[in-house]
Amino acid sequence: PMLARLGQRGVRCFAKGGQGGNKKKPTITEKLKSGNAAPSLDVFQAPKPRDDPGEPSTSGSGPASASIAAALEPNLLQVAWRRLLRELSSLPRAIAVMGLIAGLSGLGTFIPQNQSLDFYLTNYPDGPEKVLGFLTYDLILAFQLDHIYTADYFYLAIGLLAASLSACTYTRQWPAVKVAQRWRFLTQPSSLLKQGRTEVLPNARVQDLGAILMQRGYQVFLRDGSLYGFKGLAGKVGPIGVHAALLLCLFGTAWSGFGTLKGTVMCPEGQDFLVSSFLVPSSPIASMPDAASSVIHVNRFLIDYRPDGSVAQFYSDLSLLDPQEGGRELLRKTISVNDPFRFKGVTMYQTDWSLSAVTLRVQGQDAPLARAAEAAQAAAAQEEATTSGNTTPAATSATSGSTGSGDDTVAVGAAERTAFNLPMASLEGKPGVAGRLWATFLPLGEPGQDGSAPRGISILARDPQSVVFYDASGQFVGVRRPGSGKPITVEGLQLVVEDVVGATGLELKSDPGVPAVYAGFGGLMVTTLVSYLSHSQVWALQQGSNLFVTGRTNRAKLAFDREMDEVLNAVPELTLPLPPAAA
Repeated sequence: PMLARLGQRGVRCFAKGGQGGNKKKPTITEKLKSGNAAPSLDVFQAPKPRDDPGEPSTSGSGPASASIAAALEPNLLQVAWRRLLRELSSLPRAIAVMGLIAGLSGLGTFIPQNQSLDFYLTNYPDGPEKVLGFLTYDLILAFQLDHIYTADYFYLAIGLLAASLSACTYTRQWPAVKVAQRWRFLTQPSSLLKQGRTEVLPNARVQDLGAILMQRGYQVFLRDGSLYGFKGLAGKVGPIGVHAALLLCLFGTAWSGFGTLKGTVMCPEGQDFLVSSFLVPSSPIASMPDAASSVIHVNRFLIDYRPDGSVAQFYSDLSLLDPQEGGRELLRKTISVNDPFRFKGVTMYQTDWSLSAVTLRVQGQDAPLARAAEAAQAAAAQEEATTSGNTTPAATSATSGSTGSGDDTVAVGAAERTAFNLPMASLEGKPGVAGRLWATFLPLGEPGQDGSAPRGISILARDPQSVVFYDASGQFVGVRRPGSGKPITVEGLQLVVEDVVGATGLELKSDPGVPAVYAGFGGLMVTTLVSYLSHSQVWALQQGSNLFVTGRTNRAKLAFDREMDEVLNAVPELTLPLPPAAA
């Protein structure tokens, strides 16, 4: 023992293993471990059974002892189970599985996922132009690298990591928490010396030490002059919470892979679509969400441009309709990129846009297209009037073809009848076309008898801001902005561009695993911080007027030593010696 001074008090400090007294005689097993003696055969030989079967056996070899030994002997299934748990709870194997998942995730970021076959044939050709010298489309398809996150080996890696976390929690973390919850009273000074740093306070009471520890947040228990206190039990539970959060993330990832429904739709402005018609399940166990029976109506599609003419943002004004209630609007929102529309388990993202049609108006009632438009409108009006049984003045005027009555209403109707929509098709990816381009054709005659294309006007547009006109010979005529009202003469026709009808590109997705993944990552952040809390334990034993104190912690050992010094200095010294502790 060494003599130290804490203020005016003499404290005897014992190092671990430095206690005096009679040493315990080493056993044969300890001698074998230390290599001090060679064992004799009689040490391991069991005593011979007695000859009289009726006399009680003390050698442990009787029928009762044999049955107990047989019952205690583990069977093959238990041995296999323990071996499996030991292998699964191996930290190096868990790190290897996590590295595999990280590598596959990185590879899925490098290789575009869930693309068409033509995409991989074009971008990963076989031949001298191989990507990285070896990566080709056939290798990608053979190893499921086009859908890594839903591949069999990715789910297998997730399952192995989940099993490893579960085994580690069952075999290591949970038993450690159960041990930490027990009240461990030490009744002999030698037991305290084995814990580590031990100090002896003369003329001190264990009750005073307990009060000081309680002020510092310890939970203190006293019994027959023995004290046990601890704090930071949450630090022992923290690793279990980390494992549980990781398991929740893995479960959410697997659930997303098996239960996700997604699809894309290109809907023109003013049209609507049924949600369930464009949701494609990723597996047979995926189920349609509640919103699958709803209808989405595209009220308006807008594009916001920068001063240099480039596209800044897309906006889609969408309405959620209930077909069972006659199309009643349930919800309405204007979405944009990074601002999706969420309803009843379905998320709708703004991802693309297109041009659906161009609205033209032909000026001059003598133009053939104008007369054809009037005739078509008049026929439609006549059919509607016949069906309803009522003949309106407008319908009668349209049927007679009279436009010279001077009535303003009739004139406006005639102007509307000369406007019609021409559907536009995308030419992106066609030979000789760079970038995005849409086109339509306004025929001015019948196709030739030799199968040649009819004579007509070509109309092109790259965005909704301007429309380009070409005549029948392919010569450039001019450009007009939609809604400007300024006519352009092409092949003898005066055309006015009323509007360019856009179409919004939407991505629909129903992912039931997203809440589980978000909750798992939130729990992971909290439990990681909790796991850094130190679990500190303090033992004390009253022996007469002397108080033996020891303690230990699993983290921040220097801070714990400073705390112990402060606690010991705060214990008051008694002027009178204490009576002997009660047995």
